[in-house]
Amino acid sequence: MSYPAPFAPHTERERGIFERARSAAVVGAEHASRHDRDATFPVEGLSEVARCGYLGLAVPEPLGGQSARVAEMVLGNLELARGDASLALVVAMHTALLGRVRDAAIWPSAHFERVAHEVVAAREGPGALINSLASEPEMGSPSRGGLPRTTAIRGGRGWILNGRKTFSSGAPVLRWGVISAAAHGEAEESPYLGSFLVPMSTPGVRIEPAWDALGMRATCSHTVVLDNVEVELDAEVPRPAPASGNLPHERAWSLSVAAVYLGVAEAARDDAIRFARERKPLALGGKSIASLPNIRDRAGRMDLLLFEARGLLVSTARAWDAAPSTDLEAALAAAKVVASNNAIAVAEQAMRLVGGSSLDRGSSLERHFRDVRGGLHHPPQDDAALALFAREALD
Repeated sequence: MSYPAPFAPHTERERGIFERARSAAVVGAEHASRHDRDATFPVEGLSEVARCGYLGLAVPEPLGGQSARVAEMVLGNLELARGDASLALVVAMHTALLGRVRDAAIWPSAHFERVAHEVVAAREGPGALINSLASEPEMGSPSRGGLPRTTAIRGGRGWILNGRKTFSSGAPVLRWGVISAAAHGEAEESPYLGSFLVPMSTPGVRIEPAWDALGMRATCSHTVVLDNVEVELDAEVPRPAPASGNLPHERAWSLSVAAVYLGVAEAARDDAIRFARERKPLALGGKSIASLPNIRDRAGRMDLLLFEARGLLVSTARAWDAAPSTDLEAALAAAKVVASNNAIAVAEQAMRLVGGSSLDRGSSLERHFRDVRGGLHHPPQDDAALALFAREALD
């Protein structure tokens, strides 16, 4: 499916990012089915992502990156996800974290520069990946608030971390985790929500292979266990201030993650269209099922849903890049919610168009149908977005 220029790459920079994503998507697609079946990480695609410099796109130009903006990463991730959803999701989380930390400028420069230099320099093997590790069994979604059970106790030479983190996407290939914990500082202080930059090679960090999910199986989002993990005092990194009036960088960069799920839906649509053109049952006398009115209706519905979602996603990202503003908060939430819900609807239509053979575990469409459902569980979730819209309309 082709899109008009406002919804597709149209600058030289955007086309360059798109081509890097495409090269990795081609490699990822060759191995995606096997890694999904075995729940193993797609290291072949990751090696290509690292080799072509995609992992360092969000790093500032003075540090060796390209200072990629939200819309550029949205367009790249849309293409990367068409080849391998799990690979694209972990990479999107990595670049989104770098992008929002860069834009909010809240980390000490020494911390960010060290991470950025390693990301840019790591062009072989799995590269250098970072992700936020915040989810816990008792806590639910971190976006809902509350103190985690994971603790960081200040000792003589630093911090000692203990706890468990679930949904740790890309756990086996991460170089760093940004760990949220209930921080206990001086004796008289109450615990507060802190974040800690922890190398995954630190003694006491281990991975429990607990991930066995319906979709995004190859993300290897296992449980990370912290057992008396000692880090330096300066391992604590600032968190974005929650006060109203601050730019919602995290919500803006969430669009680049939502793009993954829409890219999966576009791949599902292409599978279904290809099937419709090639399927020629005897009853149609040599014609393909693409000539049938009900098939054409489903094809039209898929493309309408994709135009709606991609148009809102890309245009909102471009609007944010042009003039970041708190006035865009509702639009950012809407773009994410429409992308994730329309992606699911497209995959559903694709399954119905193809029919019973779409249920075959060897079918890439069956994998897309499972993978695309994960978008519902990324913030902002539907109910939180609706509450935001209601506040803006009624309060």
